[in-house]
Amino acid sequence: MKSKSPTPQFSATISNFCGMVTDAVSDYEWNRSEVNRLDRLTQDYLHRLELENLDYRERAKVATQLSKCRQLRRASKDTVEILEPFIEFIESEKGKQTMNLMREALGKTRKVEKYMENRTYRYKVLEGPST
Repeated sequence: MKSKSPTPQFSATISNFCGMVTDAVSDYEWNRSEVNRLDRLTQDYLHRLELENLDYRERAKVATQLSKCRQLRRASKDTVEILEPFIEFIESEKGKQTMNLMREALGKTRKVEKYMENRTYRYKVLEGPST
């Protein structure tokens, strides 16, 4: 007899958590490098204003670009600051152990879910499901 009720899929939730951690680490690294790149771009704009003989219109364009650059930098820096405590934990020994245990639990959960999908019961006393 085949089971008719759907098997709960908790592995998807565990997998989503592991994916979120991976995404957070990637986002943190990308935003850190973006802050660095935007710092260098800020210096380029400032030196352009300082060293080039720009007319009013060109200075206004550079100032607008500088303003946008600083806004992007602020957004990236805020993301880095928000993620930093979590990333510090994930990169610590306890964080690494936790992630290893989560991946191990994910594997075991998937194995149990797969087993439950194909579960059958063989009657020991009854002749079949009609009795």
